Amino acid sequence: MSHRITLAEAESYLRKVARACGLDWGIAEEAGKAARWLAAFALPGPELMLAHLESLRGKQYRDVIPDCAADPWRAPGGWLCPVITGAALADRSAQMLDGRVFALGPTAYPLLLAATVGQAARCHRTVFTTAWADVRVSCFENGLSIAGNRDDLLLAEVDAVDCRQDDLAEPQQLPSTLAYAIDDTIFRRIDRLAFETYAPATAESRTGAGAGLTDND
Repeated sequence: MSHRITLAEAESYLRKVARACGLDWGIAEEAGKAARWLAAFALPGPELMLAHLESLRGKQYRDVIPDCAADPWRAPGGWLCPVITGAALADRSAQMLDGRVFALGPTAYPLLLAATVGQAARCHRTVFTTAWADVRVSCFENGLSIAGNRDDLLLAEVDAVDCRQDDLAEPQQLPSTLAYAIDDTIFRRIDRLAFETYAPATAESRTGAGAGLTDND
């Protein structure tokens, strides 16, 4: 069975899940926005975001952030976090307007990265394309185009990603405001993790696996 949630609920729930899994509130906001952005295009943003955030528990923040001085960008621990890396790309998105292509090394759930870059495309009123494996996701100010093998949208890990400005004229798909249908079992996992942000702090929660992801440097 499926559970229907509004786009605003998708954003709110995944923001709380991100926080429960150890991300600070600023990055958790980006996680919620990315999940909502994908859900508006009937893409499994909430599901992929949940899977990624669950995989972060037990990891240290420094292990999943990009070394932005490297070419391609790499994470010390192996796989780049798409939310943290997407936020770093958004901060540098003006460089793509000048023709820079950002190359990334091994990256987890690249569709989540594309969604975060999509926020920057809307801000700049341009088109940014994120490509990996055999698929390209082009984000417009208010739309989306996908070219290539759509099965690759769901990859959990890829060896390389690149992001650049593109010159496509029109999106294939515009966002919807309709509620998003999500499997009941997955929604219960989301709801359970989101509820942790309301739970009283305990000695165990303060030293939990996710706590290491918060950037206190």
